[in-house]
Amino acid sequence: MLYRSLRSSLLIICLLVSLEANSAQEGLAYLNSIREKSGLIKLKSNKALQNAAASHARYLIQNQQSGHYEKKGHPAYTGSTPSQRVVKAGYPSMFVMENVSINTVGQKKSIENLFSAIYHRLVFLNFDTDEIGYGSSSANKKRQVKQAYVYNMGASGIAALCRRSFTLTNGTYYMRDICKQSSKMVPQSLFEATKDKVRRKNREIILYPYAEQTDIWPAFYNESPDPLPGYKVSGFPLSVQFNPAYYSHVTLKAFRLYNENGKEIEETRILQENNDPNHILTALEFVLMPLKRLEFDTRYTAVFEAVADGVNVKKHWKFRTSKPEAKIYRVNGNTITLAVEAGTTAVLYMVPDSRNDILHGYRSRGGINASFLDQNTLKVTFPKRRSSGKVSLDFGKKKVFFDVQ
Repeated sequence: MLYRSLRSSLLIICLLVSLEANSAQEGLAYLNSIREKSGLIKLKSNKALQNAAASHARYLIQNQQSGHYEKKGHPAYTGSTPSQRVVKAGYPSMFVMENVSINTVGQKKSIENLFSAIYHRLVFLNFDTDEIGYGSSSANKKRQVKQAYVYNMGASGIAALCRRSFTLTNGTYYMRDICKQSSKMVPQSLFEATKDKVRRKNREIILYPYAEQTDIWPAFYNESPDPLPGYKVSGFPLSVQFNPAYYSHVTLKAFRLYNENGKEIEETRILQENNDPNHILTALEFVLMPLKRLEFDTRYTAVFEAVADGVNVKKHWKFRTSKPEAKIYRVNGNTITLAVEAGTTAVLYMVPDSRNDILHGYRSRGGINASFLDQNTLKVTFPKRRSSGKVSLDFGKKKVFFDVQ
Protein backbone atom coordinates (compact mmCIF):
# COMPACT_ATOMS: atom_id res chain seq x y z
CA MET A 1 0.00 0.00 0.00
CA LEU A 2 2.81 2.39 0.89
CA TYR A 3 4.68 1.59 -2.30
CA ARG A 4 1.62 2.13 -4.48
CA SER A 5 0.84 5.46 -2.79
CA LEU A 6 4.40 6.69 -3.19
CA ARG A 7 4.45 5.61 -6.84
CA SER A 8 1.26 7.54 -7.50
CA SER A 9 2.76 10.66 -5.91
CA LEU A 10 5.83 10.38 -8.11
CA LEU A 11 3.69 10.05 -11.22
CA ILE A 12 1.72 13.16 -10.27
CA ILE A 13 4.91 15.14 -9.66
CA CYS A 14 6.36 14.05 -13.00
CA LEU A 15 3.14 14.98 -14.75
CA LEU A 16 3.15 18.45 -13.19
CA VAL A 17 6.77 19.00 -14.19
CA SER A 18 5.94 17.91 -17.74
CA LEU A 19 2.96 20.28 -17.92
CA GLU A 20 5.08 23.19 -16.64
CA ALA A 21 7.80 22.41 -19.20
CA ASN A 22 5.26 22.31 -22.01
CA SER A 23 3.77 25.61 -20.86
CA ALA A 24 7.20 27.24 -20.81
CA GLN A 25 7.99 25.92 -24.32
CA GLU A 26 4.66 27.15 -25.68
CA GLY A 27 5.15 30.56 -24.07
CA LEU A 28 8.68 30.89 -25.46
CA ALA A 29 7.44 29.82 -28.91
CA TYR A 30 4.71 32.47 -28.76
CA LEU A 31 7.13 35.20 -27.69
CA ASN A 32 9.61 34.16 -30.39
CA SER A 33 6.90 34.20 -33.04
CA ILE A 34 6.19 37.84 -32.16
CA ARG A 35 9.90 38.69 -32.20
CA GLU A 36 10.45 37.00 -35.56
CA LYS A 37 7.48 38.70 -37.20
CA SER A 38 8.74 42.02 -35.82
CA GLY A 39 12.21 41.41 -37.29
CA LEU A 40 14.18 40.12 -34.29
CA ILE A 41 16.03 36.86 -33.70
CA LYS A 42 14.61 34.07 -31.55
CA LEU A 43 15.56 33.88 -27.89
CA LYS A 44 17.17 30.59 -26.77
CA SER A 45 16.20 28.98 -23.47
CA ASN A 46 18.82 29.20 -20.70
CA LYS A 47 18.62 27.03 -17.57
CA ALA A 48 20.26 29.49 -15.15
CA LEU A 49 18.00 32.34 -16.30
CA GLN A 50 15.05 29.97 -15.95
CA ASN A 51 15.97 29.07 -12.37
CA ALA A 52 16.35 32.74 -11.45
CA ALA A 53 12.97 33.60 -12.98
CA ALA A 54 11.28 30.72 -11.16
CA SER A 55 12.78 31.74 -7.82
CA HIS A 56 11.56 35.33 -8.17
CA ALA A 57 8.07 34.13 -9.15
CA ARG A 58 7.95 32.07 -5.94
CA TYR A 59 9.11 35.08 -3.92
CA LEU A 60 6.33 37.27 -5.35
CA ILE A 61 3.66 34.70 -4.50
CA GLN A 62 4.92 33.88 -1.02
CA ASN A 63 5.31 37.55 -0.09
CA GLN A 64 2.26 38.78 -2.03
CA GLN A 65 4.25 41.40 -3.90
CA SER A 66 4.88 42.57 -7.45
CA GLY A 67 7.88 44.13 -9.15
CA HIS A 68 11.57 43.40 -9.63
CA TYR A 69 13.02 43.76 -6.13
CA GLU A 70 13.28 41.41 -3.16
CA LYS A 71 13.92 42.21 0.49
CA LYS A 72 16.56 40.27 2.38
CA GLY A 73 15.09 38.20 5.19
CA HIS A 74 11.78 37.60 3.46
CA PRO A 75 10.70 34.04 2.56
CA ALA A 76 12.14 32.69 -0.73
CA TYR A 77 14.67 35.58 -0.99
CA THR A 78 17.43 34.91 -3.56
CA GLY A 79 18.72 38.41 -4.34
CA SER A 80 17.61 42.03 -4.20
CA THR A 81 17.88 42.70 -7.93
CA PRO A 82 17.47 40.66 -11.12
CA SER A 83 21.25 40.71 -11.72
CA GLN A 84 21.94 39.38 -8.21
CA ARG A 85 19.40 36.61 -8.65
CA VAL A 86 20.71 35.41 -12.02
CA VAL A 87 24.33 35.17 -10.86
CA LYS A 88 23.21 33.26 -7.76
CA ALA A 89 21.42 30.86 -10.11
CA GLY A 90 24.70 30.29 -11.99
CA TYR A 91 24.51 32.81 -14.83
CA PRO A 92 27.99 34.37 -15.32
CA SER A 93 26.82 37.83 -16.43
CA MET A 94 24.86 40.62 -14.72
CA PHE A 95 23.95 42.09 -18.12
CA VAL A 96 20.29 41.01 -17.91
CA MET A 97 16.76 42.38 -18.29
CA GLU A 98 13.60 41.27 -16.51
CA ASN A 99 9.86 41.42 -17.22
CA VAL A 100 7.22 40.61 -14.59
CA SER A 101 3.44 40.30 -14.78
CA ILE A 102 0.94 39.20 -12.14
CA ASN A 103 -2.63 37.90 -12.10
CA THR A 104 -3.00 37.10 -15.78
CA VAL A 105 -4.72 33.91 -16.94
CA GLY A 106 -2.02 31.90 -18.69
CA GLN A 107 1.43 32.66 -20.02
CA LYS A 108 0.20 33.79 -23.45
CA LYS A 109 -2.00 36.42 -21.82
CA SER A 110 0.88 37.54 -19.61
CA ILE A 111 3.03 38.09 -22.71
CA GLU A 112 0.23 39.99 -24.46
CA ASN A 113 -0.27 42.23 -21.43
CA LEU A 114 3.44 43.01 -21.29
CA PHE A 115 3.40 43.94 -24.98
CA SER A 116 0.56 46.39 -24.32
CA ALA A 117 2.74 48.09 -21.67
CA ILE A 118 5.28 50.12 -23.64
CA TYR A 119 8.36 49.95 -21.42
CA HIS A 120 7.93 46.21 -20.87
CA ARG A 121 7.35 45.69 -24.60
CA LEU A 122 10.69 47.30 -25.40
CA VAL A 123 12.39 44.83 -23.04
CA PHE A 124 10.92 41.92 -25.01
CA LEU A 125 11.92 43.63 -28.30
CA ASN A 126 15.44 44.53 -27.18
CA PHE A 127 18.21 44.28 -29.77
CA ASP A 128 20.92 43.08 -27.33
CA THR A 129 19.51 39.84 -25.89
CA ASP A 130 19.48 36.35 -27.36
CA GLU A 131 18.53 34.03 -24.48
CA ILE A 132 15.78 33.83 -21.88
CA GLY A 133 14.52 32.03 -18.80
CA TYR A 134 10.86 31.86 -17.77
CA GLY A 135 9.34 31.07 -14.38
CA SER A 136 5.87 31.13 -12.88
CA SER A 137 4.21 30.50 -9.56
CA SER A 138 0.65 30.50 -8.29
CA ALA A 139 -1.14 30.76 -4.96
CA ASN A 140 -3.38 27.93 -3.81
CA LYS A 141 -5.49 30.21 -1.65
CA LYS A 142 -7.68 33.13 -2.58
CA ARG A 143 -5.03 35.80 -2.24
CA GLN A 144 -4.48 39.18 -3.88
CA VAL A 145 -1.47 38.03 -5.92
CA LYS A 146 -2.67 34.75 -7.40
CA GLN A 147 -0.25 34.23 -10.29
CA ALA A 148 3.23 35.54 -11.08
CA TYR A 149 5.14 35.30 -14.37
CA VAL A 150 8.82 36.27 -14.62
CA TYR A 151 11.02 36.53 -17.73
CA ASN A 152 14.80 37.00 -17.46
CA MET A 153 16.71 37.85 -20.64
CA GLY A 154 20.45 37.82 -21.18
CA ALA A 155 23.14 37.93 -23.86
CA SER A 156 25.08 34.71 -24.46
CA GLY A 157 28.05 36.58 -25.92
CA ILE A 158 28.45 38.77 -22.83
CA ALA A 159 28.06 35.67 -20.64
CA ALA A 160 30.89 34.03 -22.63
CA LEU A 161 33.12 37.07 -22.01
CA CYS A 162 32.53 36.65 -18.28
CA ARG A 163 33.89 33.09 -18.48
CA ARG A 164 37.18 34.34 -19.94
CA SER A 165 40.22 35.83 -18.24
CA PHE A 166 41.79 39.08 -19.46
CA THR A 167 45.25 40.46 -18.84
CA LEU A 168 45.20 44.21 -18.15
CA THR A 169 47.25 46.19 -20.65
CA ASN A 170 48.08 49.89 -20.92
CA GLY A 171 45.99 51.94 -23.35
CA THR A 172 42.94 49.66 -23.11
CA TYR A 173 39.68 50.76 -21.50
CA TYR A 174 38.01 48.22 -19.24
CA MET A 175 34.54 47.80 -17.74
CA ARG A 176 33.52 46.29 -14.40
CA ASP A 177 30.22 45.34 -12.72
CA ILE A 178 29.30 43.21 -15.73
CA CYS A 179 30.17 39.73 -14.49
CA LYS A 180 29.38 37.58 -11.46
CA GLN A 181 32.68 38.74 -10.01
CA SER A 182 31.85 42.46 -10.07
CA SER A 183 35.54 43.42 -9.92
CA LYS A 184 36.34 41.47 -13.10
CA MET A 185 37.59 43.75 -15.87
CA VAL A 186 36.30 43.26 -19.41
CA PRO A 187 37.76 45.22 -22.36
CA GLN A 188 35.21 47.84 -23.37
CA SER A 189 35.91 47.42 -27.08
CA LEU A 190 35.28 43.67 -26.85
CA PHE A 191 32.09 44.24 -24.85
CA GLU A 192 30.73 46.66 -27.46
CA ALA A 193 31.77 44.42 -30.37
CA THR A 194 29.98 41.47 -28.76
CA LYS A 195 26.76 43.47 -28.35
CA ASP A 196 27.04 44.75 -31.92
CA LYS A 197 27.33 41.18 -33.25
CA VAL A 198 23.91 40.31 -31.82
CA ARG A 199 22.34 43.61 -32.88
CA ARG A 200 23.33 43.05 -36.51
CA LYS A 201 21.32 39.82 -36.61
CA ASN A 202 18.18 41.92 -36.17
CA ARG A 203 16.26 44.15 -38.55
CA GLU A 204 17.32 47.79 -38.86
CA ILE A 205 13.96 49.24 -37.74
CA ILE A 206 11.36 47.49 -35.58
CA LEU A 207 7.66 48.46 -35.75
CA TYR A 208 5.04 47.37 -33.25
CA PRO A 209 2.34 46.35 -33.84
CA TYR A 210 4.19 44.80 -36.77
CA ALA A 211 2.81 45.19 -40.30
CA GLU A 212 -0.50 43.35 -40.83
CA GLN A 213 -0.61 42.15 -37.23
CA THR A 214 -4.10 41.20 -36.06
CA ASP A 215 -5.85 40.62 -32.74
CA ILE A 216 -4.39 43.72 -31.06
CA TRP A 217 -6.32 44.48 -27.88
CA PRO A 218 -7.54 48.10 -28.28
CA ALA A 219 -6.82 49.38 -24.76
CA PHE A 220 -3.93 50.21 -22.45
CA TYR A 221 -4.52 50.59 -18.70
CA ASN A 222 -1.52 50.77 -16.43
CA GLU A 223 2.17 50.18 -16.15
CA SER A 224 4.79 50.84 -13.51
CA PRO A 225 6.42 53.24 -14.13
CA ASP A 226 3.51 55.03 -15.83
CA PRO A 227 4.21 56.37 -19.36
CA LEU A 228 0.92 58.30 -19.40
CA PRO A 229 0.32 59.92 -15.98
CA GLY A 230 -3.24 61.09 -15.41
CA TYR A 231 -4.81 58.40 -17.63
CA LYS A 232 -6.30 55.21 -16.23
CA VAL A 233 -7.46 54.09 -19.68
CA SER A 234 -6.12 54.90 -23.15
CA GLY A 235 -5.43 53.22 -26.48
CA PHE A 236 -2.91 50.54 -27.43
CA PRO A 237 0.53 52.22 -27.91
CA LEU A 238 2.59 52.05 -31.12
CA SER A 239 6.39 51.95 -31.13
CA VAL A 240 9.28 52.40 -33.56
CA GLN A 241 12.83 51.34 -32.63
CA PHE A 242 16.01 52.01 -34.59
CA ASN A 243 18.75 49.41 -34.29
CA PRO A 244 21.84 51.05 -32.72
CA ALA A 245 24.06 48.82 -34.87
CA TYR A 246 22.92 50.81 -37.91
CA TYR A 247 21.81 54.21 -36.58
CA SER A 248 23.25 56.77 -34.19
CA HIS A 249 21.04 59.88 -34.54
CA VAL A 250 17.32 60.09 -35.40
CA THR A 251 15.12 63.19 -35.56
CA LEU A 252 11.36 62.63 -35.55
CA LYS A 253 9.30 64.49 -38.16
CA ALA A 254 5.84 62.91 -37.78
CA PHE A 255 4.07 59.96 -36.14
CA ARG A 256 0.37 59.60 -37.00
CA LEU A 257 -2.45 57.07 -36.71
CA TYR A 258 -5.54 56.78 -38.97
CA ASN A 259 -8.71 54.69 -38.69
CA GLU A 260 -10.01 52.53 -41.53
CA ASN A 261 -11.95 55.47 -42.97
CA GLY A 262 -8.75 57.45 -43.35
CA LYS A 263 -9.54 59.83 -40.48
CA GLU A 264 -6.59 60.77 -38.31
CA ILE A 265 -6.71 59.89 -34.62
CA GLU A 266 -5.76 63.36 -33.43
CA GLU A 267 -5.82 62.80 -29.67
CA THR A 268 -2.41 61.22 -29.22
CA ARG A 269 0.78 61.83 -27.28
CA ILE A 270 4.19 61.22 -28.84
CA LEU A 271 6.90 60.05 -26.43
CA GLN A 272 10.61 60.08 -27.13
CA GLU A 273 13.81 60.55 -25.15
CA ASN A 274 13.36 64.28 -24.55
CA ASN A 275 9.80 64.08 -23.11
CA ASP A 276 9.54 60.58 -21.66
CA PRO A 277 8.23 61.20 -18.10
CA ASN A 278 10.27 58.28 -16.74
CA HIS A 279 13.49 58.87 -18.77
CA ILE A 280 13.51 55.27 -20.02
CA LEU A 281 13.24 55.73 -23.80
CA THR A 282 16.50 56.06 -25.70
CA ALA A 283 17.25 58.49 -28.52
CA LEU A 284 16.38 55.71 -30.97
CA GLU A 285 12.93 54.82 -29.57
CA PHE A 286 9.62 56.54 -30.41
CA VAL A 287 6.12 55.88 -29.07
CA LEU A 288 2.63 57.02 -30.10
CA MET A 289 0.09 56.81 -27.25
CA PRO A 290 -3.58 57.14 -28.36
CA LEU A 291 -5.30 59.07 -25.57
CA LYS A 292 -8.56 57.18 -26.08
CA ARG A 293 -9.24 53.48 -26.52
CA LEU A 294 -9.10 52.17 -30.06
CA GLU A 295 -12.18 50.42 -31.46
CA PHE A 296 -12.65 46.66 -31.71
CA ASP A 297 -12.26 44.93 -35.08
CA THR A 298 -10.86 48.00 -36.83
CA ARG A 299 -8.01 48.27 -39.34
CA TYR A 300 -5.66 51.13 -38.49
CA THR A 301 -2.87 52.72 -40.49
CA ALA A 302 0.30 54.12 -38.90
CA VAL A 303 2.64 56.61 -40.59
CA PHE A 304 6.09 57.40 -39.22
CA GLU A 305 8.59 59.90 -40.68
CA ALA A 306 12.07 60.76 -39.44
CA VAL A 307 15.57 61.77 -40.51
CA ALA A 308 18.04 59.05 -39.54
CA ASP A 309 21.72 59.95 -39.86
CA GLY A 310 20.81 62.47 -42.56
CA VAL A 311 18.55 60.12 -44.55
CA ASN A 312 14.75 60.47 -44.76
CA VAL A 313 12.93 57.44 -43.38
CA LYS A 314 9.20 56.84 -43.89
CA LYS A 315 7.23 53.85 -42.62
CA HIS A 316 3.61 53.18 -43.54
CA TRP A 317 1.92 50.06 -42.16
CA LYS A 318 -1.44 48.61 -41.07
CA PHE A 319 -2.73 46.46 -38.21
CA ARG A 320 -6.13 45.28 -36.93
CA THR A 321 -7.58 45.27 -33.44
CA SER A 322 -9.26 42.26 -31.81
CA LYS A 323 -12.66 40.97 -32.86
CA PRO A 324 -14.36 39.23 -29.93
CA GLU A 325 -16.06 35.97 -30.86
CA ALA A 326 -19.34 37.00 -29.26
CA LYS A 327 -21.65 39.88 -30.25
CA ILE A 328 -20.47 43.25 -28.94
CA TYR A 329 -22.83 45.62 -27.15
CA ARG A 330 -21.32 49.11 -27.08
CA VAL A 331 -22.77 50.91 -24.04
CA ASN A 332 -22.70 54.70 -23.69
CA GLY A 333 -24.26 56.59 -20.79
CA ASN A 334 -25.18 55.58 -17.27
CA THR A 335 -28.39 53.56 -17.74
CA ILE A 336 -29.44 51.41 -20.68
CA THR A 337 -31.70 48.43 -21.45
CA LEU A 338 -30.60 45.81 -23.99
CA ALA A 339 -32.70 43.08 -25.63
CA VAL A 340 -30.74 39.79 -25.62
CA GLU A 341 -31.40 36.15 -26.43
CA ALA A 342 -31.65 33.63 -23.60
CA GLY A 343 -28.61 31.38 -23.16
CA THR A 344 -26.31 33.45 -25.40
CA THR A 345 -22.94 34.99 -24.62
CA ALA A 346 -22.02 38.56 -25.50
CA VAL A 347 -19.29 41.14 -24.95
CA LEU A 348 -20.36 44.23 -23.04
CA TYR A 349 -18.13 47.22 -23.83
CA MET A 350 -18.76 50.09 -21.39
CA VAL A 351 -17.37 53.05 -23.34
CA PRO A 352 -15.25 55.22 -21.01
CA ASP A 353 -16.67 58.68 -20.33
CA SER A 354 -13.25 60.08 -19.50
CA ARG A 355 -9.58 59.14 -19.24
CA ASN A 356 -10.18 57.91 -15.67
CA ASP A 357 -13.44 56.04 -16.25
CA ILE A 358 -12.77 52.38 -15.45
CA LEU A 359 -14.89 49.70 -13.79
CA HIS A 360 -13.88 48.40 -10.37
CA GLY A 361 -16.53 45.72 -9.89
CA TYR A 362 -20.18 44.85 -10.44
CA ARG A 363 -23.29 43.36 -8.87
CA SER A 364 -25.42 41.00 -10.96
CA ARG A 365 -29.09 40.02 -10.81
CA GLY A 366 -31.16 37.40 -12.56
CA GLY A 367 -28.61 34.63 -13.07
CA ILE A 368 -26.10 36.48 -15.23
CA ASN A 369 -22.59 35.03 -15.44
CA ALA A 370 -20.00 37.77 -16.12
CA SER A 371 -16.21 38.08 -16.16
CA PHE A 372 -13.86 40.96 -16.99
CA LEU A 373 -11.93 40.98 -20.27
CA ASP A 374 -10.45 44.36 -19.33
CA GLN A 375 -11.45 47.20 -17.02
CA ASN A 376 -14.16 48.44 -19.40
CA THR A 377 -15.18 45.18 -21.07
CA LEU A 378 -16.96 42.08 -19.82
CA LYS A 379 -17.89 38.69 -21.23
CA VAL A 380 -21.52 38.06 -20.24
CA THR A 381 -23.60 34.86 -20.45
CA PHE A 382 -27.36 35.32 -20.08
CA PRO A 383 -29.83 32.97 -18.37
CA LYS A 384 -30.98 30.03 -20.49
CA ARG A 385 -34.64 30.86 -20.00
CA ARG A 386 -36.62 33.92 -20.85
CA SER A 387 -37.04 36.15 -17.80
CA SER A 388 -39.68 38.69 -16.86
CA GLY A 389 -37.81 39.62 -13.67
CA LYS A 390 -34.90 41.99 -13.25
CA VAL A 391 -31.75 40.88 -15.06
CA SER A 392 -29.02 43.45 -14.70
CA LEU A 393 -25.42 44.44 -14.06
CA ASP A 394 -24.83 47.28 -11.62
CA PHE A 395 -21.48 49.08 -11.80
CA GLY A 396 -22.36 51.86 -9.38
CA LYS A 397 -23.12 54.96 -11.42
CA LYS A 398 -23.64 52.81 -14.50
CA LYS A 399 -26.38 50.19 -14.80
CA VAL A 400 -27.31 47.86 -17.62
CA PHE A 401 -30.69 46.08 -17.70
CA PHE A 402 -31.32 43.10 -19.96
CA ASP A 403 -34.59 42.06 -21.59
CA VAL A 404 -33.98 38.32 -21.93
CA GLN A 405 -36.10 36.96 -24.78
